[in-house]
Amino acid sequence: MKKIILLIFLGAFFIQCSPKVNKDLNKKDNVKFDFRSKAPKPKPAPEVKFGDYKIVTLDNGLKIIVVENNKVPKVSMRLFLDRKPVLEGNKAGYIELTGELLSRGSKNKSKAQLDEEIDFIGADFVTFSKGFYMSGLSKYSDKMLAIAADAIRNPAFPKEEFEKLKTQKLSQLASAKDDPNSIASNVKSVLDYGKNHPFGEVVSEKTVNNITLEDCKNYYNNFFNPADGYLVFVGDINYENAKKLAEKYFGDWQAKLIPGQKLTEVNGPVKTTVDFVPKRGAVQSVLSITYPVNLTPNSEDIIKARVMNTLFGGFFRSRLNQNLREDHAYTYGIRSSLRDNPVIGEFEARASVRNEVTDSAIYQIIYEMNKLRNEKVSDKELKLVKSVMTGNFGRALEDPATIANFALKTERFNLPKNFYHDYLKNLAAVTADDIMEMANKYLRPDKANIVVVGDKKSVAGKLNSFGEVHFYDFYGNEVKENSSKAKTESISLDKLFEGNINALGGKDKVKSVKTIETEYTASIQGMEMKLWELKVNGQKSAMKVIMMGQAIQEQKFDGEKGVQIAQGRKKTVSDEDLEDIKSETFVFPVCALKKDNDVKLTGTETIDGKEYYILEQKSEKKTSLYYFNTKTFLLEMIEIISSVNGMEQKISQKYSDYKKHDGVMIPEKITLSGAMPMPIDFKLTKIEINGEIDENAFKVD
Repeated sequence: MKKIILLIFLGAFFIQCSPKVNKDLNKKDNVKFDFRSKAPKPKPAPEVKFGDYKIVTLDNGLKIIVVENNKVPKVSMRLFLDRKPVLEGNKAGYIELTGELLSRGSKNKSKAQLDEEIDFIGADFVTFSKGFYMSGLSKYSDKMLAIAADAIRNPAFPKEEFEKLKTQKLSQLASAKDDPNSIASNVKSVLDYGKNHPFGEVVSEKTVNNITLEDCKNYYNNFFNPADGYLVFVGDINYENAKKLAEKYFGDWQAKLIPGQKLTEVNGPVKTTVDFVPKRGAVQSVLSITYPVNLTPNSEDIIKARVMNTLFGGFFRSRLNQNLREDHAYTYGIRSSLRDNPVIGEFEARASVRNEVTDSAIYQIIYEMNKLRNEKVSDKELKLVKSVMTGNFGRALEDPATIANFALKTERFNLPKNFYHDYLKNLAAVTADDIMEMANKYLRPDKANIVVVGDKKSVAGKLNSFGEVHFYDFYGNEVKENSSKAKTESISLDKLFEGNINALGGKDKVKSVKTIETEYTASIQGMEMKLWELKVNGQKSAMKVIMMGQAIQEQKFDGEKGVQIAQGRKKTVSDEDLEDIKSETFVFPVCALKKDNDVKLTGTETIDGKEYYILEQKSEKKTSLYYFNTKTFLLEMIEIISSVNGMEQKISQKYSDYKKHDGVMIPEKITLSGAMPMPIDFKLTKIEINGEIDENAFKVD
């Protein structure tokens, strides 16, 4: 403590004395001097030296790039086949699927054998639509490249692995439908590039289901060969050894002509529009201001444009983040990106903001765009941005893979050989005039797609001032609002209930169902899960979730009391939750809804190209939304929105594959989302209507 006081005292003494000392020092020449009165002159741009690379081209056209670094005994290998984007049409997703299939077994080894060999040497191996990446200990370099070459050059395309990958993709898509950022990405891609451009295609359940194994084989046969390919070695391997291995495993790989495809021209929006995707109940909006830009990797603008975007929204202290996060507290963070691409680039500024400030946030983004276009940036701010970019560049050079990436870009995009060696010098030369020029060229507030994903009731009505508002679904399909309003106004609750009962089989058939026992089965990571239910219509119910033959969760209601059992622990259902339990005793949800006077018809919504009537049922703890198909009147989804520890939680149950059982329509597939990281598909494996009932199933004691 005494040391701290002494330091403070000495500091104060120095501060008091320093002006006097400075004055005395300059008394002789009668010159006043203060080193703080002038900013120091900028030093020349730092010269960053980094290791070079070696490159050689095999007879078949495959370019070998080697970046040697012996600090650790590891090596990575990457095959990159430089392919132009391909329009996939009604089978969008098959190119990505092809890449993933390459690591699922070769003609010489099964997937299990391949995995075992990779695990034995402790390597990492992944394949993708344009090649592979592998890394491991350098002493296994030969073995690693042998494994990779076998997988890439001799794929088996096993049918069972193909089906697994399709199932995984469908599960991912189901999960993404509830993610506002995924929705925004889909819609902005469609609007920026158009559906007839590869960058504007959206993978859907329909396109994935259209994919066949032959599609994957055809893509491989047409596009997988060494023409315009690069094999990059990074790490503890010398040039001669790398070249020798490349010749050994890829030297006899035959090159052939790559099929060409003419792409549609991308023009971008001619005026600013608001493109809204309704997400009922959302408490935040995801907003994206976006449009395509003509910015290629070898453009003379590339460095100046990157500085401009970094200043605008590319780092934590950017103008956008300072405005929306620090000054207005609209968001936890906002970033902008200005992506270059040899085909067509893209600008985007994206953030998640509270519903009530969505319009204000858009206003501030547009304000900052115009400000950067019309006012010169200060020397202080420009210096800060260039310092940040210089530091990032220097840190990136610590990774040898950065040098390999520089080499790959230099070769692919025909960059000047000294592009990266002179990068910092060219970065330092960027001026305030350059920033204004780039802002006027690449920031277009008057010709942008303003994509908003959020709650329609809370947000959409406030956005007309920014442009004409259009409505879209998850896949970027425009939804016409007029027809939806007309449909909602033309139907009453009673008519909707009547339509659903008729769709289920008619009033008499629905009434005839007194009891029902069902069992739905799902597979989760190779383990079987069963959902068993027994109901006495409107009176009693019992439910079990069974995993590996054991009940992991149970719920019972005997008509008066309820109990829930999880992992052997019993919990009596409270009086306030009994109403929820009672509603679950009905075989058909419509029968419970008819008894609730607080149920409201709130509107219609288009999802996956289907239009739904939406019924809202509210309680203190949750909001339940029921989606009835406007054409069939069948109930196809229930969403339950609740708050857990202050966080919104949404669980959805989707019903599909309706088929008749004893004269009534029963869904043979139930998809549960939100309860687990991935959606779970349950399929009907047992059903008995009006069968014998064991009353012991309902006992709560």
